[in-house]
Amino acid sequence: MSDASSNNVRPARTQAMRRTETRARLLDATIECLIELGYAGTTTPIVCERAGLSRGALLHHFPTKTELVLAAIAHLAAQTGARLTRMSSPPPPGGGRIEQSLEVIWHSFTGPLFYASLELWVAARTDRELHARLYELERSLRKAIGQVCDNLIQPSPEHRREYQDQIELTLHVLRGMALQRILRRDDSERRRLFELWKRTVVAALREHEHEHERAPSSGRNEVTR
Repeated sequence: MSDASSNNVRPARTQAMRRTETRARLLDATIECLIELGYAGTTTPIVCERAGLSRGALLHHFPTKTELVLAAIAHLAAQTGARLTRMSSPPPPGGGRIEQSLEVIWHSFTGPLFYASLELWVAARTDRELHARLYELERSLRKAIGQVCDNLIQPSPEHRREYQDQIELTLHVLRGMALQRILRRDDSERRRLFELWKRTVVAALREHEHEHERAPSSGRNEVTR
């Protein structure tokens, strides 16, 4: 065999590579089902059919439906987290960091992760095991979004609590807006209200900074009297 021919030969896939590929196909198919069919319609036979894999292959990786859907959400959350990190890198020079951090949160509620997670939120209301494990997964996701915003805003220690409260409140507000999208797809009014919310948050945070800056000055004046 010539050197040119040998260079065209693909290296054999290892067992670990095949396992990773199988797992990814199952998780991608599960996400599709959650978004298109809902939690109740996401059955293991349908997931296997979409992934082009046997039921045995699915059960080898995910013995229960709960483990399958949670792994799918975690898989999608990792992809979404990487996308949000790319959106925030590099941070804007000078001003605009607060606004960009709020945009990061807005985009976290406009993709497939929100709709797939929503199906699990509803199911978790009456499924104790799913509720407990989904709660931990959502905490991790909230922490990841908060870290992206923290890297953007870079608040000083004395302002950190106020920033964290505003970010947490924004998560609640935008989750409500995202729920409205289920019934009304037109985003123009939501976007207008979001721009209003951004201005409100920026004004509140800057006022907090100014109050903090004025406080030491006032204290010094009292001492010198």
